Amino acid sequence: MNSRNFVSTLLFFSTFMLIISGCSFQKPATDPLLDQKAISLATQARTLNQHVISSKGTGWAKFETKTKTEKFKIAWAAVAPDKIRITFLSSGHPVETILTTGEDITFFSHTGAHSKYSYSSKDPDMTDYIKVPVRMSEMILLLLGRFPIRNFDTAVFSPADASLSTIIIKKKWKGEKQFLHFRNDNKLDHLRSMDYEGNLLYEMRVLEYKSYEFGDLPARIELKDINARKLFLDIINFQPNPIIKESVFRLTEAG
Repeated sequence: MNSRNFVSTLLFFSTFMLIISGCSFQKPATDPLLDQKAISLATQARTLNQHVISSKGTGWAKFETKTKTEKFKIAWAAVAPDKIRITFLSSGHPVETILTTGEDITFFSHTGAHSKYSYSSKDPDMTDYIKVPVRMSEMILLLLGRFPIRNFDTAVFSPADASLSTIIIKKKWKGEKQFLHFRNDNKLDHLRSMDYEGNLLYEMRVLEYKSYEFGDLPARIELKDINARKLFLDIINFQPNPIIKESVFRLTEAG
């Protein structure tokens, strides 16, 4: 092949790839006004209680699998975006404390079931501990009264929902999506989080909101994965924006 033919072939191939790329990432034609409404609703849900940067509270956590159900009272102190100390109690007695600092995660058994141990992780996956594939950062958001909604730059109403109650959000150049479903009063009541291959990671349902002076709090939540493993969170007492000392996130052997 001479140089002229090589250049011609290269130009053709480059043009072809640009056309294919343009078609692959072209956004489907949608109503701009509806797109703006979708962006507004999704942003409203993502920024719910964004002013709450720390919290203390108590509540209940119930874990369900096909073979087992466990229920614990919980007490926590959390600071956005990555610090939390949460203790699980049974019959009024502490059972386990989990602590994250944004650099590592620590587990301490109050019953002697295991010795205290830690490992480095900025945002640990909690699947092995709470049986639902959520990350600790997402748990912290829930216990701050927020939603685990990812950053997004596109939001459109789902064409499969004629009621215009479901919005699909995603980040460009990534396959991960989230489906947000809204009630008639525009409050989020259902979220489905998908991986980049389109597989369900988990779905979240808001079973109840509670009203406080600072705003509405998603107080009863169900998380469920594709294997029907469930976590129920029931927030009973909630204190927004308390001062939490750094020492709270240092766990001694005595607990």
